[in-house]
Amino acid sequence: MDTFQTIVLFILAIVFFVIFNKMFRVTYFGIKGMATVFIVCLLVSAAVVNWGFTFIARHYGWIIAAIVVIFILVALGKSKSQASETSSNEHSN
Repeated sequence: MDTFQTIVLFILAIVFFVIFNKMFRVTYFGIKGMATVFIVCLLVSAAVVNWGFTFIARHYGWIIAAIVVIFILVALGKSKSQASETSSNEHSN
């Protein structure tokens, strides 16, 4: 695992830990329970990061194509929205 994946792993583990503690009312009786929950969050985030980076590495062409299509659709939607706003402003005056 390289440095970037490790940083993403720890950030994701902290996010999972916070989400877990917000979803459930957890009472820790000492540091042992909190450490165990955080280690489980680290393991889950390691699986997510490993799967995610592997998926991106294998399918980067499709991901780039999907992002380009989404940006084109958003741009077309914005241009249509601006065109309809200007035409509705002209009719109201």
